[in-house]
Amino acid sequence: MDLRQLRYFTVLADELHFRRAAERLNITQAPLSVAIQNLERELGGQLFHRTQRRVALTEIGIAFRAHALTILERVDLGVSDIQEMVSGQAGQLRIGFTAASSLLSFFPQIVCAFRIKYPKVRVALRDLSSAGQISALENRQIDIGIVRGQHMPQLSGISFTKLLRDRLVVAMHQDNPLSKRDALAIADLRDEPLIFYPRSSGVGIYEQVMSLCAKAGFVPSIVQEAIDSSTLVGLAATGLGVAVVPSELQCINVPNVLFKPLVDEDAVTGLYLACRAGEASALIASFRHMVQASLFTWKRDNPQLDDTSGASSPVEARSSFRDDIQAATFGATAG
Repeated sequence: MDLRQLRYFTVLADELHFRRAAERLNITQAPLSVAIQNLERELGGQLFHRTQRRVALTEIGIAFRAHALTILERVDLGVSDIQEMVSGQAGQLRIGFTAASSLLSFFPQIVCAFRIKYPKVRVALRDLSSAGQISALENRQIDIGIVRGQHMPQLSGISFTKLLRDRLVVAMHQDNPLSKRDALAIADLRDEPLIFYPRSSGVGIYEQVMSLCAKAGFVPSIVQEAIDSSTLVGLAATGLGVAVVPSELQCINVPNVLFKPLVDEDAVTGLYLACRAGEASALIASFRHMVQASLFTWKRDNPQLDDTSGASSPVEARSSFRDDIQAATFGATAG
């Protein structure tokens, strides 16, 4: 039994006339008759009463028609679902992100815009360190990662696209003597107790900060470790020490905490979009395209977070990004 036989049967069950059914199927009557006979032989029962004057469904034919229609409907639905997945209109997109990157207004806005434009796509978000995301990409546990680091490793299976450059800042209690300065160098932290990520966390800036300190001729005194970026800022508020964090952490409003930028040339990290190299997925391509198309206007609104971006009117940039969101909403409604 095959789908062709089921389609022949359901059309004949609708028409109850061999000639009309054959015309509707764009075949001659002979292959239609053979297909129905083979189907009846396989089922072991007669599906139609046939006379020279009329064709009618038997009791078995009536029962089988309901099953055949259900099968064909599910097949058609399955084909439609798969075609939507192939075209990037449906399916699942698993996105990894770092805790700090989720605080960038760009990240929630782009995820929201994507969900509006592609309502049939199930978006799954996973909070992972940069190292954890690369491992998850290699193991096919996520499809896209938002990773951080000064330089990305050369991996044959992973492709990296730089999104923006982000200067590191120092979070400290407002009574710290360093708070009187407009900016700091890493050497200014020589005698400061440091609150920082543990080495095992896989956070992208760990090795970078250790390298900056080594270049300045000292090993930092780490007095407290925490994996979560916001926890580092909260601990800095206790006066226990200072914390070196990505600049987007400045959006966390913690009483008594001030942020000072690090002016060292190498005190800049990159935020990258990572995915498996050479993967032919329309869904991943759609997300990457939306990120790259919307990032330009976001950079104009946040020039302090990207050393390569040009200045522009904040009002103009916010308006442009809202236009992107509205366009996505309109596209989902119209499509």
